[in-house]
Amino acid sequence: MFMSPSVQRFGFASRRSGLPASSRMGGFVLDTSGVLNGFVVLDKAMLLRVNNGLRLAGLKFMNDTVIGLPTVPIRRPTWREPVPYGGRRTPGGLRGSGTTFVGKVKAGTTDKYGTPEFQTNIYGGTPIMPLNPQACIVFNAPYAARQHEAFALKTEPTAGMYFMSTKLYGNGHQYMAIIARAIRL
Repeated sequence: MFMSPSVQRFGFASRRSGLPASSRMGGFVLDTSGVLNGFVVLDKAMLLRVNNGLRLAGLKFMNDTVIGLPTVPIRRPTWREPVPYGGRRTPGGLRGSGTTFVGKVKAGTTDKYGTPEFQTNIYGGTPIMPLNPQACIVFNAPYAARQHEAFALKTEPTAGMYFMSTKLYGNGHQYMAIIARAIRL
């Protein structure tokens, strides 16, 4: 890719050239359009790399949440129990509800770890501004937030409170390194 400026003219321009007076005084005209066009191409390439890094890091974070300790709670009763939101809670419903979005595009799910009863296909989070790439990891079960922040006693010994934030704070450097490797030119 050619990205260096080229000198178009050098010397004095006549009044008949149609150039402004400041350009006719003498000197040269520097055409930087090749550089600017190169930056546009570079911006697009970098945005693709950033989004790929966010996808890889988001998928790792989502999978770490489900299989790392403390894990996302799972209840494996032989019956369906009533839950506070008015519906029914199925075994593995919370684990199977995980989705990673990069921008507003679905990048992956955790449906292989549980029941995809609450799986979402449409991003419904905070607005994402253009050229502001971000990943969003969603556990869409209606009781996900309460399971994350309350109910210290879980039915499964490896499950626990703060199953997302523990991974984010403990493994954040790994997720940042994944993004950095994807961006590296």
